[in-house]
Order: sequence, then C-alpha cells, then structure tokens
Amino acid sequence: MSPSVFRCVQCDHRVFPARFLCPRCHGDEFEAQTCASGVVTELTRSAISGEEPSVYMLATVTSDAGPVLIARVLDEAVQRGDKVALALRDGGIYADPVRE
Repeated sequence: MSPSVFRCVQCDHRVFPARFLCPRCHGDEFEAQTCASGVVTELTRSAISGEEPSVYMLATVTSDAGPVLIARVLDEAVQRGDKVALALRDGGIYADPVRE
C-alpha cells in the first residue's frame, strides 16, 4: 500500500499531509491520490540511545506527485538522487530503493 497526497479539486495543487484549505486557492475539497514513488533529495541518520542503542535513516523524498514526504529508509545503500518506491508499513512511510 502506498501513501496518499491530496489534490485540490479547484486548482489541481497537491499537498501532503491533508489540509483543511488549499494553500494556493483556499479551496476546501480534496481528492486523495496514491503516491507510489519519488526521488531522495536529502538523507539524515539519527540515533536512539538507551539500553539498546540503534541508528536509523530518514529521507526527504520529492514524490512523483509533487509534495515532499519524509520516509524511513532501511537500505543504507540509498543515496541522494536515487529513485525510491514509497510504501505504508507499521504506521509510517518507508522508502525502498527501485532496482532497475
């Protein structure tokens, strides 16, 4: 399952996350559109301390639909500029590398 971006019915502007009003035309009617992929523009490594310290990666992804999303990356081989598939898992958005 892929995440959704939201398209304003009045002006076609796309946003993420969902909004009450369109930032461009102030319309209040949106249509959900599936967003299956995008391109990584930035990567951040973050650490969790505690009894079991761990490191995880987050990616800023410009979706093919337009809006920017933040996604968790499990494959450390992902780099800026890589095409990724976006998926909803475990209550979050994940970016998986697209192998061509």
